[in-house]
Amino acid sequence: MKNKKPFGAPAPVEVTTTAPQSVDATSLVIDLPENPSTTRSLDLTPWLGTGIDAWVWACAGQLRAFHASKAVTTYTIVSYWRHGMRHFFEYLEASGAAFEPQSVEPRHILQYIGWIKDHQDWSYGTQKDRYDKTKSVLAALVRRGIVQAHEDLFPANPFPGSNTLKNGAKPLSQTERLRLAMALREDIIAIHKGAFADTDSAAMVVYLLAVAIRTGANPTPILEASRDCLRDHAFMPNMMLMELFKRRGNATKLLQLRYSKTHDGSLAVPMDGVALLRKALLLSEALVRDAKPEHKDRVWLYRAELKSSASGKVTVLTGSTVGFGIAALIERHDLKADDGQPLRLNLSRLRKTLEHRLWILSGGDLIATAAMMGHDPKTADIHYLACTQQMRENATFVGEALQDIYDQGSTDRKVIPILPGKSPTGRCKDPYHGDKAPKNGEPCDDFFSCFACKSYAVVGSPEDLHRLFSFYWFLEREMNHARTEDWRAEFRNTMNMIDRFTADKFDAQLVAAAKARARADPLKFWASYTLSSPEVVNGQT
Repeated sequence: MKNKKPFGAPAPVEVTTTAPQSVDATSLVIDLPENPSTTRSLDLTPWLGTGIDAWVWACAGQLRAFHASKAVTTYTIVSYWRHGMRHFFEYLEASGAAFEPQSVEPRHILQYIGWIKDHQDWSYGTQKDRYDKTKSVLAALVRRGIVQAHEDLFPANPFPGSNTLKNGAKPLSQTERLRLAMALREDIIAIHKGAFADTDSAAMVVYLLAVAIRTGANPTPILEASRDCLRDHAFMPNMMLMELFKRRGNATKLLQLRYSKTHDGSLAVPMDGVALLRKALLLSEALVRDAKPEHKDRVWLYRAELKSSASGKVTVLTGSTVGFGIAALIERHDLKADDGQPLRLNLSRLRKTLEHRLWILSGGDLIATAAMMGHDPKTADIHYLACTQQMRENATFVGEALQDIYDQGSTDRKVIPILPGKSPTGRCKDPYHGDKAPKNGEPCDDFFSCFACKSYAVVGSPEDLHRLFSFYWFLEREMNHARTEDWRAEFRNTMNMIDRFTADKFDAQLVAAAKARARADPLKFWASYTLSSPEVVNGQT
């Protein structure tokens, strides 16, 4: 039986939230353990005497509470301070706001949001991140009674639309992934033959990337992989498991690595995952005795270059050294993206790439893909499965969108006007003999198949978009009445596809106007059509 996830709250932790009678400024220096950032302590003492002492002590106490309870990772605590409360302190000092933690009101939060938005040098996403990090600390202070609770203390959505502006880098395309794999292979062969011309840290980054592209591991867990992370697979003789620890979930995760015994002792460099990880362990084995005690169990050890600040010392790969190693890899092999620009690469993008491949191999099964990657379907859909160009070309009606016809004012005999009441979702290249047509002399009336039909077309005219968004709002209405989650998921997926397609192909103002018009005055067909049937109760309708 699968172990249930524990949801119990951690034990209460005593922390200092107000300045002690005998003020010891050193208590505002919070020592931190090893973590993915380079920060090993947080020093809040410079903020004493600036008129916000009560806030300084409250913040220090809350950061200590986070650390002691292990409710959040050390890296997150650093982020809460660097990107959140530090800016809140700047706001308090710059605005001369003279309110104590116990006297916070909603207007103060709104003023802080306004102060953030006044920073035009910060992107919209950065502004939201500053607010979110601050809110996390303030909300914790509210829960502990240090900041006065108000029902509407935090506005519902002060940065609307931020999640649609940027969703990180997209997965690597098939050709980009192939070029990267060939570059890694060349470097691994050079390292194997002793002909690698770059630094030891760059060599270790090569092996890290080669393992990461096979496992899709999160950056921090794979960087902190232990030397005994390999485990035997219970029932697959050609596979092994890589055990990683994820701090945020306070749990271990097992990732599969392919293993072929025929590679043992072979002169050729084996490219399976187990062999790559074992080679990294072999390269770093002699360095274990010289490593710091907290690093002796790590895989990714290397001896720092003479020109670095840690000259000659044994250290571990961090996020910054991986970044330098990736930049060196791209420069060594002149790696390009499909658009001809230098390839953008990091560990998170490799994870997205693997998830995207699994999604394709699973036939678009979002739940199965999420299960394999170790998170919930919503997370996969929002953060990992970006709508790539390949997905657009292969899915639904993108290939037959005829925006140019409308833009150029020309007509195309291939586009046959729809038949009223038959295909009320758009136009069709050929409703009698098209891709999904019955081809029996009758026009196609299976309008739910339009979105998987190669003959379906949308001209970017107000009338066509009005017709399309009338169908869109029909789906939303029916989604609320659907009896099964499968139907709700189908409707939701179609709505998402319409949003992505129209945003990608047509003018934003034109789309917004058509969408609003369709909601207020939908096409008569979709206004009256319904899929729902009356519920049967006690044998009666």
